[in-house]
Amino acid sequence: MKWSVFWSALGALACSFSVSGEGTDSKAVSPFEERSILLGLHRGGRDQWPENTLVAFREAVERWPDALLELDVHATADGEVVVIHDDTVDRTTNGSGMALSMTLEELRALDAAYHFTADGGKTYPYRGKGVVIPTLREILEISPTHRFLIEMKDGDNIAGATVNAIREAGAANRCILAAVPPIYIQEARALAPEIATCYDFLSAATLLNELRYGDWDAYTPEHKMLALSPSLKKRFDLTPEEIAAIRTKGILVAFWTINKEEEMRLLLEIGVDSILTDRPDALAAILAERNNE
Repeated sequence: MKWSVFWSALGALACSFSVSGEGTDSKAVSPFEERSILLGLHRGGRDQWPENTLVAFREAVERWPDALLELDVHATADGEVVVIHDDTVDRTTNGSGMALSMTLEELRALDAAYHFTADGGKTYPYRGKGVVIPTLREILEISPTHRFLIEMKDGDNIAGATVNAIREAGAANRCILAAVPPIYIQEARALAPEIATCYDFLSAATLLNELRYGDWDAYTPEHKMLALSPSLKKRFDLTPEEIAAIRTKGILVAFWTINKEEEMRLLLEIGVDSILTDRPDALAAILAERNNE
């Protein structure tokens, strides 16, 4: 296996998350370990509600007090941080254009639920109901106890603007920051070492290299969570034993985006810490079933 191929795939398909300065001897328990985060909502549960909106996250907060809420952020042209996945607004709204080139006022004028349908286009239940693109701070202030996984996408000073929004919401200990470009993570860690951050692909490659070929007993985790897709697990032949070894080091293991019930059950049998899904109702039902066994 060539490491260049490994890094490329890992950067595209996986991220892991760190708490600065935390090692295996740390006795502190983070909010991500106090309660289960098995139920993870990808973009707020995008198959059930308009993705990355207040509607979705309010529904999640009301239904599942222990859910891990995943979302994506961009910086606007005027320095605000908004919650949207794509670089453009075309797929989810009635507008067109790059999110980072628009002001908050321009983005807020769009219908963020315009294209949402849960029945293959027969109905658009939230269209025209005033659902707007939210700011990160608005989402974080929905709940004082929920945990958030935030992927920084793009925009001028995205790391600094995201850190500021998290601090203003008083949510620093409940957030994990992720990003594909390593520079965003480096900037976030320099600005806010108290906020958990995401491995870049090189650091994740180092983890797996140490696990398989290095001195794993002496390895000190740099990060708090490793997130993988099923295809990445298969591609690099990660075994249940290796996943268990990673978890034994105090690293939380999460999988995304899991929408098939058989995959949910398999991962629960293997042993993971969080499953990110577009179908939270389905995963919640499986978890309830397991709890009643």
